[in-house]
Amino acid sequence: MKDHHKDTNQPTFDELSDRFIGEAAKQPSLSMKTNLDPKDVTKDNPYFDKKKKHTPEEIETFKKFFQ
Repeated sequence: MKDHHKDTNQPTFDELSDRFIGEAAKQPSLSMKTNLDPKDVTKDNPYFDKKKKHTPEEIETFKKFFQ
């Protein structure tokens, strides 16, 4: 049987420096958007770094992800 990993040009997980792979959750979780959530997804969001200078494209992508 042929080893497909040797024929690809894809990096191994050890070579990926632009992302991280998080640990699996010990318990299942559920998230949902409610009418109590702020209209601005950047407000009170722990995943949005207000100290960092964001490009308009980054902010738009962030907003699309959380809407």
